[in-house]
Amino acid sequence: MSRLLVDTRRALFCAVCGLACVLGFPAWADGEPQSWLGRMEHALGSLNYEGTLVQMHGDEASIMHIVHRVDGGRSAERITAMDEVGREIIRRGEDVTCIFPDQRTVIVGRRTNGENGTSLLQQQFPNDIRFDSNYYRLAIASGGRLVGRLTWMVTVKPMDQYRYGYRLWLDRGTAMPLKVQISDEDDSVVEQLLFSEISLPEQIPAEALKPSVSTDGFTWRRSDTAASPVSAGPVSAVQPAWRAVSLPPGFRLRTARSRQVEGGSAPMEHLVYTDGIASVSVFIEAGVATAEQGEGVSRMGAANAYTAVTGGYLVTAVGEVPARTAEMIARSLRQGTGTAPVAKDLRQ
Repeated sequence: MSRLLVDTRRALFCAVCGLACVLGFPAWADGEPQSWLGRMEHALGSLNYEGTLVQMHGDEASIMHIVHRVDGGRSAERITAMDEVGREIIRRGEDVTCIFPDQRTVIVGRRTNGENGTSLLQQQFPNDIRFDSNYYRLAIASGGRLVGRLTWMVTVKPMDQYRYGYRLWLDRGTAMPLKVQISDEDDSVVEQLLFSEISLPEQIPAEALKPSVSTDGFTWRRSDTAASPVSAGPVSAVQPAWRAVSLPPGFRLRTARSRQVEGGSAPMEHLVYTDGIASVSVFIEAGVATAEQGEGVSRMGAANAYTAVTGGYLVTAVGEVPARTAEMIARSLRQGTGTAPVAKDLRQ
């Protein structure tokens, strides 16, 4: 397994995950589907809430305590893993601090452009949540009662096998997401997020955002993005030297960056492909030891990573997408020169 995959798994607590939502429901429901998506987005960013969030995939479960505070229009949050390690993320505005008690390390950085929050409840969504009707079908129905609150259940059905489906339970009063299921093409649940308890107070004291553990004697490091501690070097936008020659329907290149990997001899390229909701990050590494050049798929919950070796470079595609999507993109990466042409859409 490559160094990148090891670091990526270590950073999953801080980086990979998220949830999704939906459109299109009967006339008896209160409002248009897109308006509910807007309400949910607003709720996640503007409400005070505190609760216990459970993430389940397979036989494994992770439990974390989340405090989200808004004061004067500025949001802050603290996310604490409820396990023996107790890793913690604290975000105030754009500043993010990751505390790793098991490594006695604190990593401080800033959110990169386009990042939408640091919690599992926010990371996957763009600022304007809109599912492309060419690739998703949406519906809504009564979701019953969860943690003492009446809900709507919003469902996202993908039109092909290259993206996940979702079921999302929204509080009818606030549109706060209380439960999310991410499903594969056979409708089996690959990951689930749900609040086991939640409160939405009018105010949360500033003290609630302080670290829950003492950091005395810890090593402090600065990173360009504290949510992705795989690199300590500067990040720069680049004209991509690599391109995907084929992509799943609807996916397009969104960003291309280059960064110096800690301990690496050459910069690592980072490309992001997205359909507007689902996204896949592609990392291209040079000079990777032969022993670390294994190919194949790696999975954690809804996140799949596929590693391929192309022309001596290690290419890793990772995202909350089916394994076939990560594999297709990783295997289609080719080196190019100058401006990378628009990747071919398989629907054409």
